[in-house]
Amino acid sequence: MITSVYISNDKIQVLTGDYAKGALDVKSCMYVSLPEKAVVNGTIANEVGVKEALQKLWDKYNLPKKGISLVIDSGTILNKKAVVPVLPKSNIQSLVQDEFKDVDGYTNFLFDYVVIEDGHNGDPMVFCNAVSKELVASYIRVFKGLDIQLSSINTSVAAQLAFVQAHPALNRENQIILVADGASLTSVLYMDGKYSFCSRSRLVEQRATEGSFTEFARALSSLIQFARSENSQKPVKAIYICGLQQGEENLCGRLQSALGCPVTTLPACDNITCTKDKNKAAILMADYLYPLGNMINQ
Repeated sequence: MITSVYISNDKIQVLTGDYAKGALDVKSCMYVSLPEKAVVNGTIANEVGVKEALQKLWDKYNLPKKGISLVIDSGTILNKKAVVPVLPKSNIQSLVQDEFKDVDGYTNFLFDYVVIEDGHNGDPMVFCNAVSKELVASYIRVFKGLDIQLSSINTSVAAQLAFVQAHPALNRENQIILVADGASLTSVLYMDGKYSFCSRSRLVEQRATEGSFTEFARALSSLIQFARSENSQKPVKAIYICGLQQGEENLCGRLQSALGCPVTTLPACDNITCTKDKNKAAILMADYLYPLGNMINQ
């Protein structure tokens, strides 16, 4: 049984379930709200508040204290895609580190990667991550303080990539997935189902207002234009929105009209289910994308 935890800016989400033979089935879903500004842009600002929220979840649902898979998100996490030669995994890791060697404080980062293309259908390519050791240590410290053992720490976009690769309706499409987490917008462009580019922005206006609609539209329009500049023959065919809040029920329809591109929530598929129901899983995809993707390939 996998226990996947995502700590966002305003809540902690937990999913449990099984992943085997390319199929994910979620068994349970739970969350708890965080105190205001306990986590800011993925950085823990109030360790006591985060620990109390975690303790509340663990006590209420009797969650396991070992083998926890954590996924984190922060604007401080660096990522890029890189073409690499076909090499053993240990050699690729060193190449990934070299991709960030010009970053200030290079030695204070941890590095990881996800394979985008293995070389069978084009140049071998990987998605590279660089996360500060201090950020990772802060999360480890919080869980260790509750005697909860982490088995892995993943990043949000890497988890999303795993989800897209596993989803048969998404893994060959030209699309954008936008995740709204409070005032943070993370938009990821995929071309032929493969990671192309990630853009982050912060909303100035309150959610569910005319001003925030304009900011959503601007963020998506910029990425559509970027995709067009990269390959005019492969336009964006779909936009998927996650993290909608109360009062944003009409946002997808309005964005579709403004952008001239289908905008909706993520579609159901047969190999990602919740208690064996793919439609229940589609509901989860709308708000639990990162912990879902984090369960894949565990």
